[in-house]
Amino acid sequence: MDIKQALKKLEESPNFKSWKQKHKGTYFSYAFKILQEMNPEEWQIGFYDSKKDKITTFIIDGDAVTIKPEEDIFKKEETKVNEVNLSKVKLTFDNVIAKSDNFQKENFPNDKSVKTIAILQNVSKLGNVWNITYVTEAFNTLNMKIDASNGKVLEHNLASIFSFRKE
Repeated sequence: MDIKQALKKLEESPNFKSWKQKHKGTYFSYAFKILQEMNPEEWQIGFYDSKKDKITTFIIDGDAVTIKPEEDIFKKEETKVNEVNLSKVKLTFDNVIAKSDNFQKENFPNDKSVKTIAILQNVSKLGNVWNITYVTEAFNTLNMKIDASNGKVLEHNLASIFSFRKE
C-alpha cells in the first residue's frame, strides 16, 4: 500500500476521526516504514501537536488502525516540525525505493542494504523529502534525502556505523 492510500484509510477510520476531533491543531508530519521488518501494507503515520510539542503515531496495517500513546518528539529543541504537503508528494514508495536502489548501486556498489528505513517528512530548507537510510553489509549507513516531487537526490551521506559510537 502506498502512503496516500494509507493516509486515506487512516482519515476514514472512526478511531482517527474521534481522535482528530479532540486534537484539532495537529498535522501530518511523517510517514515511516522499515522495509524488511514491516508488512508491505503497514505504515506508521505521525501527527504533530505544536502546542504540546508531542507526536501521536498511528499504525495502519491493511484495514486495521492502531493509535500509539502520544509521546515526546525526538528532535533538537530549536528544530521545527513541518507539515508534510501530500499534494507535493509525486513519488510513490515503490518509485523512491527503486531510485534509492539505483543511486546506491551506481555510487556505492560495495554497500548493499540489509535494512532500509524510509521516512517521508518535510525538512526545513529541502521541503518534502523521502529520507531513506540503508544499513549496509559493510557496517555503514547510506542516507539519501530524495525530493518527494521529482525524485532528485538532494543530499547523501555514507558513514560507518562505528562513527556513531560515543567515546
